Amino acid sequence: MAAVVIQGVLLLLWLSSVAFYFISAWCLAAFFIRERQKGVVDKASAGSPPRHFPPLTVLKPLMGADGDTYPNLKSFVAQDYPAFQVIFGVADPADPAVGVAEALIAEYPALDLRLVTGGVSCPNRKVCNLANMSEHARYDILVIADSDMRVGPGYLRAVAAGFEDPAVGLVTCPYRGAHPENIGAALEALTINMDFLPSVAVAERLEGISFALGATMAVRKDALSRIGGFDALAGYLADDYQLGNKVGKAGFGLKLSGYLIDSVGRRETVGGFFSHQLRWGRTYRVCRPGGYFLSVLTKGTAFSVMFLAASGFSTLGWGVVAANLALRFGLALFTEALYVRGPGVIGYIWLLPARDIIGFIVWLLSFTGSTVKWKDESYLIGKDGRMTRIS
Repeated sequence: MAAVVIQGVLLLLWLSSVAFYFISAWCLAAFFIRERQKGVVDKASAGSPPRHFPPLTVLKPLMGADGDTYPNLKSFVAQDYPAFQVIFGVADPADPAVGVAEALIAEYPALDLRLVTGGVSCPNRKVCNLANMSEHARYDILVIADSDMRVGPGYLRAVAAGFEDPAVGLVTCPYRGAHPENIGAALEALTINMDFLPSVAVAERLEGISFALGATMAVRKDALSRIGGFDALAGYLADDYQLGNKVGKAGFGLKLSGYLIDSVGRRETVGGFFSHQLRWGRTYRVCRPGGYFLSVLTKGTAFSVMFLAASGFSTLGWGVVAANLALRFGLALFTEALYVRGPGVIGYIWLLPARDIIGFIVWLLSFTGSTVKWKDESYLIGKDGRMTRIS
């Protein structure tokens, strides 16, 4: 009797995951169809350009450099936009990113580019860097983007379009994994494209956006000031989530732009991928405990395998596994080919089942502790989302 109950529960959980597969595919398609009609989806989009061109300050916090740092940063400089400023910031003047920033400043002498170094120390070094950079910002809208992001020349126009509504205090952009060159990087890209991005589309459709994404956080200075400035974010690991959440709670509107940014990650170890996912899982669990717990209903591949084992490797069990794989691959290919189109990702689609199983293991382990590793440092994440460095 107990075996029958276990099989029934696992089958019900799998069916719930199947429902989520279709719901997420529908939400993602609906989002991109709507945004493409506005002409602001990605670098290849056509359509009427926005008429709203407020001057913008782009803040690029940097730490370290690799072969993609220069083209990534250059994409934010080579913008088709009337008036903007770009500030590069590093905490350590000896950081190798300094040379990259200086090369771009020399290459574009006619543009308003600036390098800022130093600053005070706080638990979240990125936020400390942003606070230091913001003191040199000339304009009232700050556009913050991580250093591993790459955009097209219409990026700032798309971001500016979100501020046509004066009630909007923050605009954020979704992103896709791009250009993976090994298995670890491919697992990361698949997680972004097949798991994270659809979940963002579902949240936007069903409950509205109450957070920001690190790919782009464009915020009005008055909204940032209302929540206490960057000081209000300095103690949190998930500064992107906290910024959007606090701006929304302060009464400002949040806008998820349709502009899809490339998150360029060419090489990563499988261990590095696992560590990053566990850090993200434990952080997300603290920020959105209810939503994170219910995200187990998206783990259909794991439930199908568990049902196969619980059914004694029955014909029905094998049928459930086969059906799950067919649906997972079919919907993944659908969303990747028509909407996400992450450069270089489709060739690694065969890793999707392994990614799904790893994702379920990470979900389980995220409840076993609150310690995370970030930038070679270990931190304890408190119940309020604040982090404490572990000596």
